[in-house]
Amino acid sequence: MAYDQKRAERLARAMASDTIVYNKDAILKSFEEDNFFEVLKDNMEDNRKSLKARMGDEAANSNVLERSVCDNIFFALGQQGKYPIF
Repeated sequence: MAYDQKRAERLARAMASDTIVYNKDAILKSFEEDNFFEVLKDNMEDNRKSLKARMGDEAANSNVLERSVCDNIFFALGQQGKYPIF
């Protein structure tokens, strides 16, 4: 399976959006407690496994998920309130 960067980015954005929908309260609380990565560790591992299954090793080993988290979770939700980590 050939690596398609744009497709991997779209999938990662969808995963980040789903993470927000299903974990918004936990995310906001993690911003207050400065433990975001600990709270969403299992979710990120599941997303990476799904990305690998759908897109292959190259996508799973890239930083596409982390960039999507920064763009779609940190920047979007972080600006909604005053959190000590920002």
